[in-house]
Amino acid sequence: MSGYFKLVDAHDGAYRIKLISGEGALMAVSAMFPTKQAAVAGIEALREIAGTGPVVDQSSDVDVLAEARGKGPAKAS
Repeated sequence: MSGYFKLVDAHDGAYRIKLISGEGALMAVSAMFPTKQAAVAGIEALREIAGTGPVVDQSSDVDVLAEARGKGPAKAS
């Protein structure tokens, strides 16, 4: 089974989006959306970003993305 988006109630009448993996693991939780319509629009935006957005690594660890591409570490550890 592929992953899916779960639309859930948040406090104060707002909504959140949870991204669930195909195995059922929680992968991400969104910011709050004031309306259900805004949350649905957020899902559409997430689909676009996830499919086309680059990865920006701002972590302090070695750049494993560069290592995976065979370019060696891009950051000192």
